[in-house]
Amino acid sequence: MAKVLVYGSGGRDHCLADKYGDSQHVEKVYFMSGNPGVLYTPKGKRGLIELVNIANPDDFGEVAAFCRENKVDLVDVGSENPLSSGLVDVLNDHNIASVGPKQEYTKLESDRSFTNFLLKKTGVGKPEYRVFYDIGQARKYVKNIGYQVVVKANGLAAGKGAIVCDNVEDALAAIDSIMVKKIFGKSGDRVVIEERKYGTEISFFAYLDGKHVLPLKMFCQDYKTAFDSDDIESIEKFGGNLNTGGTGCYCPHKLMSDQLVNRIIREIVNPVVNVIYNEYGWNYKGVVYFGLNLDTDNQLEVFEINVRHGDPEFQVLARKLSTDLFEIGMAVWEGKLDQIQQVWNQQFYVDVIAMEGRSKADRGWNPGYPKRYGKGHQILGLDDLDKGIAVYFAGVETTEEKGLVTWGGRVLHLIAGDKTLEKARKKAYQNIQKIIFVDHKKDGANCMRYRTQIGL
Repeated sequence: MAKVLVYGSGGRDHCLADKYGDSQHVEKVYFMSGNPGVLYTPKGKRGLIELVNIANPDDFGEVAAFCRENKVDLVDVGSENPLSSGLVDVLNDHNIASVGPKQEYTKLESDRSFTNFLLKKTGVGKPEYRVFYDIGQARKYVKNIGYQVVVKANGLAAGKGAIVCDNVEDALAAIDSIMVKKIFGKSGDRVVIEERKYGTEISFFAYLDGKHVLPLKMFCQDYKTAFDSDDIESIEKFGGNLNTGGTGCYCPHKLMSDQLVNRIIREIVNPVVNVIYNEYGWNYKGVVYFGLNLDTDNQLEVFEINVRHGDPEFQVLARKLSTDLFEIGMAVWEGKLDQIQQVWNQQFYVDVIAMEGRSKADRGWNPGYPKRYGKGHQILGLDDLDKGIAVYFAGVETTEEKGLVTWGGRVLHLIAGDKTLEKARKKAYQNIQKIIFVDHKKDGANCMRYRTQIGL
């Protein structure tokens, strides 16, 4: 029986750990540094998933030493930051099997201008764009082009680095926020200004093993904005419907069909993978995420590429995938993805994310995620959820006084499945209403919020 280490701490990483725990080949899943919400789940309670706290999880040499000492068979690196910092390189130097690209290859995500150049070379559809180092030139450009744009930080920004603009004033404000105020840190040293597109968003994933590609023949839809589109009052109070790291997801996508899957593979995946393998010569072993747009003229275009599973997309894909994840992971490492058979169950899945909403602060109020949010709100209601509901924890912590408490803006994912999308939605919303984030500074009011339009 095998041992797996999942390196990360968020909802996607918890989901990875849970999915590896379902494998017939796995006896133990180490979760580093993990989050304490796992201890409130069945696999955590019985020790199948074990939290690992080493002295310095950012010291990748220590991570490799832990893997050797505990005879770990496979490491799956779920998040972009440790990948871009070179964790896989260190693991591979110690002959430790891993899922995730080497540091050099992560520029597919961390350098938008590089990715845009790659897409242009392949002829894959991409919105018109320009890259700017100079804030004056960026401002001049958006004043003159005449069409709506999206302004993006060039580097990593935890899935929140794109600002969608309705007019020139919005675009100028976005440039100022990214390049002057540095809301995304050094990732804002350069901006990519891209034509704004309208259509339907599709999240599509493929595994690579250095020789083969395994496109997942199932796709889903993510929801980025903080509020429901018809929640005008909240949007106005909040100062706009800001982008988030994701507020929910559903699967299968409403446009899911074999025909569209084949088209995505033919028009997008294969040309990009061909360049990765045959032109760049990359021995890429991991996931490639394609953020796609299908516009009203039925044109497919790529608006982003990432080097890991999406969050919250993976949470619903993992529930629908019946193929053993450990078998996929080992095939990635061993170059045997051509031997993997994809199996998907017949259920629909809806992920609704419970977020920190408006809460009482020591002085005034916290507006809530994705702006300033409170912490330390006791989480109640988890024991009241229906059987079959999956909960993946993201921003949580534990205290002696309150037990499990909120510790981030996106606190947990609640996923429900059923025979139809409508039934899955109903089940998800019936259950998320049972969860309470106790605002102790406001007479125990519930300061949790969530979007109500996921899957509509």
